[in-house]
Amino acid sequence: MSAIEPYASKFRSSTLSATGDRLARRTAHELAAIEHAAQVRTAVVASAGEIQQAKIDAVAQTGAYAMQQAALVAQVQQQLALAAPAAAGDLDFLKTMTVMGIGQIVADTCRAVNQ
Repeated sequence: MSAIEPYASKFRSSTLSATGDRLARRTAHELAAIEHAAQVRTAVVASAGEIQQAKIDAVAQTGAYAMQQAALVAQVQQQLALAAPAAAGDLDFLKTMTVMGIGQIVADTCRAVNQ
């Protein structure tokens, strides 16, 4: 008769086992939720980095092109001033206005990219 256990002790043992199983399932579920949240946050950070790189590329390409065009305008202004010295003042004014316009476009691009 030593193999016979009282009913109450069997019930208590199965209740503890069921409670332990529920706790294990809940813990596994919460750990999975934490892992999922970490993956989502990692993806958000990576996406934000890619967006910032695209913004940098846009501003850098615009700025580089603007510098090339400003140099070209300055070169044309100098050549024309040598060909027509009397127009040198007007050419300088037009060069300055053109380069200022180019600068304004670069500033506008920066503003648009940062919005």
